[in-house]
Amino acid sequence: MPTRTPAVALILLAAGIAGGAACSRAEQREPGEKRADGGAPQAPAPQGKVLEAAENESPAASATPRAGAAAAGPARIEIPAGKLVAGSTPGDKGRDPTLEPALLDVELGGFTVDRHLYPNDPAQAPLTGVTRARASELCQQAGGRLCTELEWERACKGPEGTPYAGGAAWDPACAKAPASCASGFGVVGMGAALREWTASDIAPIENLQPKAAAVRGATASASAVDHRCARRAAVDPAVSGDDIGFRCCHGAPNAASIPSPQWQQTFRRAEIGPQQVAELLASVPQLRDLGGQISFFKEPDDANAVLNRGRTRLAPSGAPASQPAASPPPNTTLTTSPLLWNPVPGEEVLVVTGKADDDAFIVAFLKLPGDRYRIASSLLLKDDPGPLALGFNGYVRRRLAWATCWDCRGESGNITYRDDNRVVITQK
Repeated sequence: MPTRTPAVALILLAAGIAGGAACSRAEQREPGEKRADGGAPQAPAPQGKVLEAAENESPAASATPRAGAAAAGPARIEIPAGKLVAGSTPGDKGRDPTLEPALLDVELGGFTVDRHLYPNDPAQAPLTGVTRARASELCQQAGGRLCTELEWERACKGPEGTPYAGGAAWDPACAKAPASCASGFGVVGMGAALREWTASDIAPIENLQPKAAAVRGATASASAVDHRCARRAAVDPAVSGDDIGFRCCHGAPNAASIPSPQWQQTFRRAEIGPQQVAELLASVPQLRDLGGQISFFKEPDDANAVLNRGRTRLAPSGAPASQPAASPPPNTTLTTSPLLWNPVPGEEVLVVTGKADDDAFIVAFLKLPGDRYRIASSLLLKDDPGPLALGFNGYVRRRLAWATCWDCRGESGNITYRDDNRVVITQK
């Protein structure tokens, strides 16, 4: 029976978490889903070192609150023209790929932003409980306008593009004293204790996300990752919550916006060779000692061998089973080829199976812009040379199966994209 090594990526592997792969289409099909048969091959060309999983990265140094409190009275901050890297890196903690773009380069013109939330007076509490339309009216009366969400994000990330206003990590003290925390540009209270209306809309995603107002920032009680400058929330512009304030910008608004990702083909075959995979594995500290020359299993012979092992399992009496013990579910394709997987809009995962000497493996990588990759999850089958096959169904968006013996306990399992946007490989 294959054994597993400790997780080297996002999730600690634990047997039995995910269910079997033989669920019906009615149970698993999701809104907006498109049928996929593994066609339309893609040819990844990996560039550079694989990024470490967020859970395995060294903790960032604690952010230091900036002395950004201003004297009583209005104050405005000039934000120079420049490039904003909007969004976040796939695999970042708290990232929602349907809302946050993957490191989107945007050129913005210069603008002016109020240092504080409206009414931009440190002696007064920020105004909340108004709709976005009312917030826009109040900014116009003050001689300004609502900031666009990309202007808000640039003002928050500062000239150095930090993940949080003022630093690389969230400082809980900012929730208690927002006026004591400023971004690198000197804008106060961004993402600290209130959410903020912006003038931007979140574009719809078919059967998943209706058009909505883009809200930035977080409440004081929100989790640390929710205070990131890149975090977006889709909110009905007609609501008027006590946890939503706003701030005004001045000057011509920037027209740049964030496009919403759309549903893509669920599974596509990836034309990537063993040598390219070996280079990816060599840049992952926990996998570089896998040992031996990396090779793929044969297609379709080894996929058929995995299926036949399940079909010829012995009955408890020791006699061959009278009926096939296993067969792939309807609409399921078995393959030993690498796959590109689109579990949700905005996320793409490269899934590879292979072997090195007598060890078989499955590795999932998150795809980043520029054909960069980040480790997502892995499973090593020590002293088991395989073959190992993947089973995918275009109607099952968030899961595919793996097996060395199809549907055999201890020799099969699932690769699941969880609701928390993590990839986990489990063994039955």
